[in-house]
Amino acid sequence: MRISIVPTRLKKLIFISLGLVCLALGIVGYVVPGLPGTIFLIIAASLFVRSSERLYNFVVQNKLFGHQVKEFLETGAMPLKAKITALISIWIFSIASVFLAPYILFFHLFVLGLAVVGTIYIISRPTKTRSHLTEGK
Repeated sequence: MRISIVPTRLKKLIFISLGLVCLALGIVGYVVPGLPGTIFLIIAASLFVRSSERLYNFVVQNKLFGHQVKEFLETGAMPLKAKITALISIWIFSIASVFLAPYILFFHLFVLGLAVVGTIYIISRPTKTRSHLTEGK
């Protein structure tokens, strides 16, 4: 019986630790230009929902960013502006990495592969419309 308790506690501690790191990165991302804040907050909430109800509630009920995080977790929808910004950023930095980084072909193919995967994921997300805004009220 004691053996099964230890992994659960360890798993919970790991989730909380990783969640706190993502929470810190997310908060910094709201202040520092170029660092995405919302995605780290979504990851933090996903980790906290498995480990700490209090920390999860802190993220999703926060006045500054809670609504965006909670809405994404519930619907998976992204605003059109966020989709466009994300796609432009992915491709600008991926292409810059390919042309400016002095690495081997494998690195360039890896970067472009990640850009394609990110693009597919973003395009696959539903686009948040006005109806998404009014459904929650």
